[in-house]
Amino acid sequence: MRGLYQRLKSFIVLIKHYDRYIIAPSYYMEYEHKSSVRIFLEQLYFILRYGDFEPYYFTYGFDRKNMSIREICFSYIVPYYLFQKKVNRLNTINPVYGIFHGRSITADKFYFSIFLNSFGIPTPKVLCFVKGRNIIYMDSKFVNIEGVTDREKLKIFFSMDMDAFAKPSDGQLGNGVFSLQVKNKQIYKNGHIVTLDELLEVILSADYLIQERVYQHPAMAALCSSTLNSIRLQTVMTKEGKVIPFGAGLRIGREGSSVDNWAKGGTFVGIDMQKGRLLENGFLKPQYGTITKRHLDSGVVFKDYEIPFFREAVDLALELHTKMYRCHSVGWDIAITEKGPVFIEGNGLWEISLLQAVHGGLKSFEKYFIV
Repeated sequence: MRGLYQRLKSFIVLIKHYDRYIIAPSYYMEYEHKSSVRIFLEQLYFILRYGDFEPYYFTYGFDRKNMSIREICFSYIVPYYLFQKKVNRLNTINPVYGIFHGRSITADKFYFSIFLNSFGIPTPKVLCFVKGRNIIYMDSKFVNIEGVTDREKLKIFFSMDMDAFAKPSDGQLGNGVFSLQVKNKQIYKNGHIVTLDELLEVILSADYLIQERVYQHPAMAALCSSTLNSIRLQTVMTKEGKVIPFGAGLRIGREGSSVDNWAKGGTFVGIDMQKGRLLENGFLKPQYGTITKRHLDSGVVFKDYEIPFFREAVDLALELHTKMYRCHSVGWDIAITEKGPVFIEGNGLWEISLLQAVHGGLKSFEKYFIV
C-alpha cells in the first residue's frame, strides 16, 4: 500500500507541474524532440517502475527523440529522488563501518573546519562562530576580553577591519551566505552599507560562521570575479575501503552575486577528469536558461578552459575522504587559489543531477550505492 501511495503522490505532482516536467523548454534545441504524449508516458513509466518520475528529464536531454527509454534506464541513474535516499542512507549507516552518522562532520561547517585543520588541509580560516546567540569560537586576535556579554563582544568584533564571508553553519544551496567587509568601522554586507544592529539581527537569527575570504586564482576569477568559483568533485568509498572519484564540474556564479550556486543562477560546467579542462556546455537552472557555451557575463568560452591545480585537488580529496572513513560518499566544494586547492565544504547529501547533465549517464557507478 505504501508503494501505491507513493506512486499516486508522484503522479499527482507530475500532473500538477505539467509545465515543468512534461512541456518544459528543451536544453537541446538543435535536436528533434519527442512529443509531449511520449514524454508523459515515459515519466509514467518511471513512476510505475521506480516509484517516482524524473525531475531532471529535460536537463538530461531525455526529450531528444534519439534517447530511447531503454538507453535511458541502461545508462542513467534514475529517478533522482530515489537515488538521493540511497546517498543519505549510506552516509547514515556506512556499510563498512556500521551505525554511525557519517554526515555529522560534513553537515556542520564549523566541525568540518576543525577536522580539516587537524590534518593541515587548506580550508578558510574561521574568525567567529555564533550558535544560539552565543559565541562558540572567536579568533583571539580580534577579541580576547572577559567580563562582557557575547553581544558586546560581537559589537567589538564587527568594529574591526575584516574581509570575510558569513554563512549558516548548516546551510545549503547558498542560502543565507553573504560577503562581509568592515573598513574603518563601516560595515558592508554584499557590498551595501548596513548598521551594526542590522548585521547583528542577521547573525543572531541563525548559527552563523564567519570565515576569512579566500582569494581565487586569476584564471578562476577571469570566469566571474564577484564569486568564488568552486570545483564540485564527487568521491565514493567502496566496500573494500578504496576511495574513487566519479565526476567533477565547475560552479561559476554571475557578476554581482556573492555565491556560485546553480540554484542562485550560477552555471555548472563539466570538467574532463583526465585533462582538468572544462567541457563544452554550461548548464543553467531552468528559470535562468538552459545551455550556454560561454559565461553569460565574462564571455569566456568554456571548452578546453584549463582549471589550475585540478589534479592536486582530486588527489587531496581522495586523501581527505580516506580520513573521513565514516562517510560513504562526499560532494566536495573546492576553491583554487594561486597556492593550490582550498576545501570550502564537504556535502554528505550531494546531488547526482548536475554530474549526469554534464557527463552523461553514470549508471556504471550505481553499483557502489547498493543499500
